[in-house]
Amino acid sequence: AGDRPFSFHGEQIGVTTLTMARLQERMLAGPAPVLAADCASEADFVAHFGADLGPSCWKGSAQKRLTPDKAAALNGRIAASWDSVRARISAATLPSAVLERVLAQAGAPRIPEDLGWSRDFYRQAVRHARKIRNRYTFLDLAGDSGALEALVPRIA
Repeated sequence: AGDRPFSFHGEQIGVTTLTMARLQERMLAGPAPVLAADCASEADFVAHFGADLGPSCWKGSAQKRLTPDKAAALNGRIAASWDSVRARISAATLPSAVLERVLAQAGAPRIPEDLGWSRDFYRQAVRHARKIRNRYTFLDLAGDSGALEALVPRIA
């Protein structure tokens, strides 16, 4: 927005890629997550994103929102395949330390402050980013398992 310094989208992606890599590493290093049904309401989305954006974020996230039945079914799938999921993702990703080293060698931003963003602003963005996407990501997995809040200070 207008109150933050300009940065290129690609620079933002570098910083957020490191955050997501750290999140994936921590989630994959642990036991299979156990998900709970989503208890957010449209009013919660409007309160956070405002009257213009809130309803569209709510509508966009409807398909991935976990009902108790969806959570139970997904928990069964995760429990049965967590080791396989862990192996497949680990084989297809680079460790966050490698990504950070590559960005450093390129002179690219690696932390929110490199973009002129406060750490608090960035951590809030990480906490709420999953609400603006219509596909299920590791942010959702961490959020729906109750792990996101504790992980944010360690990954962002």
